[in-house]
Amino acid sequence: MARGVFHWAVGIILLGFFIVRSPATAAVAETDNDNTRRVTGTIYEKGPEPRRVLFKFRRTATGSNSTVRVLREYYPPDGSLAARERVVYENGRLISCEIEELQTGAKGRVVIGPDPQKSHQPKLFFQYTPRTGGPTEAKSEALRQDVLVSDMIPSFISSHWEQLMKGSSAKFRFIVFQRAETVGFKLMKDSEATWHGKPVVILRMEPTSLVIAQLVDPVFFTVEKSAGHRILQYVGRTTPMIKKGNKWESLDAVSVFDFGTAE
Repeated sequence: MARGVFHWAVGIILLGFFIVRSPATAAVAETDNDNTRRVTGTIYEKGPEPRRVLFKFRRTATGSNSTVRVLREYYPPDGSLAARERVVYENGRLISCEIEELQTGAKGRVVIGPDPQKSHQPKLFFQYTPRTGGPTEAKSEALRQDVLVSDMIPSFISSHWEQLMKGSSAKFRFIVFQRAETVGFKLMKDSEATWHGKPVVILRMEPTSLVIAQLVDPVFFTVEKSAGHRILQYVGRTTPMIKKGNKWESLDAVSVFDFGTAE
């Protein structure tokens, strides 16, 4: 697996249920836009039951007027902080996203702003530092339709649900911090099943590039079939890394979520 493409930048998912507007997504936030929404999750080692708990996940969103700030944190069993992500939305649109990989010292940031050369056209401005004290790479690219960070994937699934259920794929650009650019992906229906007594749909996410698809494994989401279409579980790349010997390596795991209101 090529880490440059697929540490998955922000992990891929570890999601909440937050509907936001990307440039081509019309759904408006119904949750998260007043007070606080919390989602917790457990990241398990892949393999047969009983699976070892590797990390805990917590997502909290706070709203003030038209601004929503999302904090996403990942904790190993010892309670230390392994990784942290901050996402800011304004009027339902992505403004910025930051990631701190505290295990390795890597950090990244993307901000959406006007192109200095073409003020009417927004751009993505990237910064990524691969380790503490390391060089920082800065790049930019034009903002295209359906550019997502991991926190936005639940809304993308919800707004494209009918399309997905008809067997069509839904394409988007995913922000990959390690590459300081976006990479094309697509979602498609894989199968239907029952999960803890609930009817669910299994969605498959994979790169649109045939070359990149040969280097990375697809991600599978277990999604409620009923209205809301919350992501209950996903199997694939996560944000935290795992230490093997003296090296930190990317982690494919099983992530299971709980939904509730923060105190």
